[in-house]
Amino acid sequence: MRYAVIVCPSCGKARGVECERKTTTCQCGKEIQVQRVGFQYETDSPMDLANAVAQANALILGGERVKKERRSRKKDPFAQVAEKARSFKDPLERLKAVARELTAAGGDFSVEELKKVAPLLGKMTAEDMAARMLEHGIVYETADGRFRLV
Repeated sequence: MRYAVIVCPSCGKARGVECERKTTTCQCGKEIQVQRVGFQYETDSPMDLANAVAQANALILGGERVKKERRSRKKDPFAQVAEKARSFKDPLERLKAVARELTAAGGDFSVEELKKVAPLLGKMTAEDMAARMLEHGIVYETADGRFRLV
């Protein structure tokens, strides 16, 4: 789970939130739309979040502005595959893109790898994706449960 530090536009205090949330309520009572105010700091650790909120509030009380800290995050390779595939509207083209990217990454791929991509793409399960890829001739089975782009 990702956490972020935001600053309330009403009272100016820093607050920690879960990145997936759409809204949160500040201590001052203002409802904040999380995506609109922007993240000042992001982390995966609740302990880091608590420290970042404390540091941000100390800076604010000292009269300084909180500087956004940019952290370079490497995207999960399966998230990158899903991101490239999402650009296609046609379901078959989307499946081709998934097969192309997974084959390029490792030569061949399994249903286990599809299970990591499938939830990021939509309602289709990994088994359904593999079956449709085989049915439409997008991939062929190199070994039991291993697939490669045609």
